[in-house]
Amino acid sequence: MDQLLHQAYEDEICSLQEEIRTLEQQAESNGIYSDAFLKTMDMQREKFSMQNPQSCSYADLEAQLQQTESQIVLLTQLTGIGFTKCTVTAVEKGNEKAKQYRLSGYSHSLQFELEFELTEILTKENVTVTVTELNIILESNEFCDLSRFISRAEEKKNLLLFFSTLPTFAKWYEYRQVTFKHFKEKYPEVVRLPEGSNAEYLTLECSKLPGVELKIFWKIFVSEKGVVTPVLDLLTKIPAEALDFETRKVVDNAPSSFRSLLRLFGIESAIDCLIKLM
Repeated sequence: MDQLLHQAYEDEICSLQEEIRTLEQQAESNGIYSDAFLKTMDMQREKFSMQNPQSCSYADLEAQLQQTESQIVLLTQLTGIGFTKCTVTAVEKGNEKAKQYRLSGYSHSLQFELEFELTEILTKENVTVTVTELNIILESNEFCDLSRFISRAEEKKNLLLFFSTLPTFAKWYEYRQVTFKHFKEKYPEVVRLPEGSNAEYLTLECSKLPGVELKIFWKIFVSEKGVVTPVLDLLTKIPAEALDFETRKVVDNAPSSFRSLLRLFGIESAIDCLIKLM
């Protein structure tokens, strides 16, 4: 981002310097420095002085930097996406102008990298900018539904859809991690995380009920249109010798009862109720 800002300053400075030289040449050729011309020159020099970083004091630059950093923090909070690196390369494609971008960023605890190309297409009416190439790389490949969604976004070159979907998925993913860790610490004798807190399920075991095991699956589905939906379900494992008539009814009704708890009390309260029953 600093490189882009610096380049913008340089381009503006060169443009202003060229404009000043042109005005001076015109005045010299006419042999007259009119009041209007001198006023224009003063305005251009003042603008150049304001845009030229070298003419700014350290305090001014520090204030501008702090303001920029505050704006970036606010933007990250509003969008749920932050960027750590950005490089831009200009590409010539005949009469079309294109720029290749490489971005590194994050959304909550998920890291990602983007490579995309923006092409300016000239028409008789206006100029349109289109994403002509898109490649998305996630730090982890364990998210099956998200990976399928990303493949479709790359195919359709829909960069905006990716940016609007990732923060919601990352928020649910982080919430699941925190919830699993919370119950593991609160009920260490009952809760197991065989594949860690990043996995899609936790296991409930009770020493008073040997062989009885409950698994709470917590999946995060992503639709083709980028709709993120958390889905929780319960899977039971009961030894055959424990499945008398009454017990089988309880086992058969357990998943639907758990879904009812979810609707009534929410995710954390429903899981807590189930653990206490164990």
